[in-house]
Amino acid sequence: MKTLQEKMQKISVIDLGSNSVKLVNFNITPDNSYQAYQHEAITVRLGEGLAETNNLKDEPIRRTIDALKLFRDIIDVQSIKHVLAVATSAVREASNREEFLNRVYFETGFKFRVLSEEEEALYSYAGAIRSLRLPTVVFFDIGGGSLEIVCADHFRIKKITSLPLGTLRLMQAFGDDGELSEKDLDKMKLKIFDLIPSRRELQIPDDAILVGVGGTLRSMAKYHQDVTNYPLSKIHNYRISAKSIHSISTRLVHLKPEKIAKIRSISSNRAETIAAGSCVIDILMEKLRFDEIVVSAQGLREGTLSLSLEYPKEFALGKIEQTHIQNSMRYAYESDVIPQYLEDIVRFLISEDLISEQERLILAHSLRQAPHSTTFQNIMNFLSFGLDSDSKLNHHDQLISVLSIIYSKKKKRLDKIFDKFDSILEQSDKKSIRKISTILLLSELLAKADAKVKLKRINDDLIKMRIYPTKNKFPDMLFEDLLDKVSDAFNLDISYSIVYNSKDSTHPIEI
Repeated sequence: MKTLQEKMQKISVIDLGSNSVKLVNFNITPDNSYQAYQHEAITVRLGEGLAETNNLKDEPIRRTIDALKLFRDIIDVQSIKHVLAVATSAVREASNREEFLNRVYFETGFKFRVLSEEEEALYSYAGAIRSLRLPTVVFFDIGGGSLEIVCADHFRIKKITSLPLGTLRLMQAFGDDGELSEKDLDKMKLKIFDLIPSRRELQIPDDAILVGVGGTLRSMAKYHQDVTNYPLSKIHNYRISAKSIHSISTRLVHLKPEKIAKIRSISSNRAETIAAGSCVIDILMEKLRFDEIVVSAQGLREGTLSLSLEYPKEFALGKIEQTHIQNSMRYAYESDVIPQYLEDIVRFLISEDLISEQERLILAHSLRQAPHSTTFQNIMNFLSFGLDSDSKLNHHDQLISVLSIIYSKKKKRLDKIFDKFDSILEQSDKKSIRKISTILLLSELLAKADAKVKLKRINDDLIKMRIYPTKNKFPDMLFEDLLDKVSDAFNLDISYSIVYNSKDSTHPIEI
């Protein structure tokens, strides 16, 4: 019998942009879920000089092929048989793209699919939004050659726009060796402002949230975390105010590239282009009147992978349509379900205002994460593992989830760990942690006993719990001990009865 590891397959995704080429290797489980385990990125500046002749130049081509040869070695060493290779704006716009792609195939064996502007936008949107709990968004992806914008209302895509506002493109048009004079900076800002559509043109709903991806935004997020002493080294689902974005951009545009390169949180490879990219994000937030932006660590590569797994035939034929994207989003959004044996409990708790809908979502996430905690002997290792995952929960809720799991295992550790994150959490969050942790313990016991539970309010002070085991045995003593914890967490008096084969055996409990 094959182990889970043996059942897994590996897939490589290569993303060739105007500024860099990236490789991500994924483990794929039999149910088509995936987890990235290796990230590689090389700055090749393939789009360098493209605007002058409309052709990819020899030196950028050489750099790109050298990088792809390295990726080929990485893939071959790991015996990865499936490679998804996509190219975006630089290759898409080049007059000599066929010659370039043929040479790439001859020298590396990689067969690239050149994405249209719409495909690039949709694939990136699919990768980012399926990893966030945000159905109504204005989404953007800023790369070296272009800026893609997708506007969606409850996953229904209303508008797709691609603009020539990539970081490398702008610096080549307005910069001088990575620097911007005040005059050129003003010209660049004016062009950016003029090209970005208005809220009305994009058909932006009033409740839309701004979501962004791209190396520029990730670097700005890391920089913001550094200067604010943020306690998590986690970018996905991080939120930054428009005021902070403006402040960071204002500083970057007045620094020389060599100074930017010395900033710890910004890659030296991005030092010459990040100023232009920061202007795009700053002006976009100003013009579209967004006070906050959500950063996604996932985008084009994850979207390419997920769509190829969900719609393999359509993907192979290049016939992924908006309806496929919308269905994929809805599925990802609705995937947070509570196990059957807990449904009645959770439904009752919500109806009685004992837990909130947000706590239910945190619980659903915790139930999926909890089994992994058993592989970690060290609680701090699990804390790191749990927070590293690209969860749909925001950072605050993900912390509550992880701490709830820890609290269910090691109660004495909670206060000490909790204090490390006092800039994100409130003291009132401890109540949520206690509630979720007790439900986790209850879930574990019910799953082992193969039992269902129904709850009924008897009066203002008392809840009656009826337990229906499928076996003729139930761990009464363990349950009574756990029930004390549940009563304490929810501030409830609870009595219970066990129903064996329709025969009621009542065990009164004095709380």
